Amino acid sequence: MKFFPIFFVVVFSCSLVMPQQRGEDKVLLFQKSVQFETSKNYPKALQSIMEYRESNPSDYLANLRLGWLYYLSKDHETSVRYYQEAMRLSENSIESMLGITLPYSELKKWDNVQEIYKNIIGKDRNHYLGNLRLGQIYYNSGKYIMAKKYFDTVIENYPGDYEANLYMGWTYYFLGSKSKAQYYFTNAVVLNSSDTSAKEGLELTK
Repeated sequence: MKFFPIFFVVVFSCSLVMPQQRGEDKVLLFQKSVQFETSKNYPKALQSIMEYRESNPSDYLANLRLGWLYYLSKDHETSVRYYQEAMRLSENSIESMLGITLPYSELKKWDNVQEIYKNIIGKDRNHYLGNLRLGQIYYNSGKYIMAKKYFDTVIENYPGDYEANLYMGWTYYFLGSKSKAQYYFTNAVVLNSSDTSAKEGLELTK
């Protein structure tokens, strides 16, 4: 019994040091990974994160980063798997939802991409990229009324956004409203005077 205080101190000290050590390991391994990514050494960048994840499989940031690194490595199926795990670990994480649209797009899984953006807007009705990308998806499908709905939201919140003005111009053009199309094409040219698409649209509405 007389050794109990010493034993208690040792155990208590270890309980404080071990989490701190794990935190330091995480920082070092992530820093190494970023350095390797900068030099486009993706296998080494992945190795650093996998080393950490082996003992921390439920770490959100590790899974999120693996999704990104596998995307850069063009292993899109594996990228999807890690992004899905990140989404599972943090159900309200919009960043992981945005991340998974990257490999889905490379895999041409447009229904999945569309569903993800709708889920993002379900969490944040005014989300810039969610509305812009959904508008573009419907625009490219020739569904201009639906496209306008999402571009309207972007314009309402970001009236000075070049891309939204450009797409709104073409949307109104194909809906047959040249006067409204001209207004948005003019804005697009003001915001980006070198853009040929905006200039072409503006000429067509004169």
